[in-house]
Amino acid sequence: MALEERLADYTLVQGLRNGDNEAYDELNQQYSSKMYRLACRLAGPEEAEDLVQEAFVQIYRSMSSFRGDCSISTWVYKITTNVCQDYLRRKSRRNWRHLFSIDWLKSEIDKELPSPDLEPHEMAEIRDDLGRLRVAIASLPMEQRSVLVLHDLEQLTYQEVADVLGIALGTVKSRLFYARQKVRQIFEGGASK
Repeated sequence: MALEERLADYTLVQGLRNGDNEAYDELNQQYSSKMYRLACRLAGPEEAEDLVQEAFVQIYRSMSSFRGDCSISTWVYKITTNVCQDYLRRKSRRNWRHLFSIDWLKSEIDKELPSPDLEPHEMAEIRDDLGRLRVAIASLPMEQRSVLVLHDLEQLTYQEVADVLGIALGTVKSRLFYARQKVRQIFEGGASK
């Protein structure tokens, strides 16, 4: 972690520990959209807002235990991921398909479509591919989904993913390999879960 980043983290953490409202606002401004996107990708959109609020509560409650071993962003990702995993464990009897509504998938796909200048049939193909990809990711076991979302979608490094999930670097690489392989199989229509 660069010296400037460490100093910024230290200043933010000190402000949070002292109950500084500006520090809380800064934390919220820096991380709320990232946390929301992560919660949507891990647990689905219906509960994402509540999960982010729960993660913020845990961050505020455990601020005194933040040791600075990692960056505050890694710590925030870790707490958010844990909150989502706990939620999914509590709701394990629900089928994962209920977590990802068709309307949400369509709105997410529309956000990520490349260019409005594409032909209608090209847009339809891309929309279909993105929808199938999201369903494939949502079908992964949580251990694999977490690694794939954090590394490939949130663009954390292998080491950051290992730090967030509290697992070995080799485990990150292994889970990512199998997650990508399973998504590819499901996406191409050749896998039976």
